[in-house]
Amino acid sequence: MKKSLLQVGTVLTKTEQKSIQGGAKDKFVACGCSADYRLEGGTSCSFQANGTIFGDPFPGGRCLGSIQDGMCCV
Repeated sequence: MKKSLLQVGTVLTKTEQKSIQGGAKDKFVACGCSADYRLEGGTSCSFQANGTIFGDPFPGGRCLGSIQDGMCCV
């Protein structure tokens, strides 16, 4: 991960990307579905972003989605 600033434009390998992101695939889900939502117009809706296993990455953030089976889903 120790890339010099002169190599900022270079593409990272998958191994380097995993070391930066922690390799935590599918564990950073702040938005999914919620029954506690606000209508935004038509079938559009929004709800408060959930915390993840890493904490709350979006304090006060909202997820935008559409109404599906009585729930707001992204």
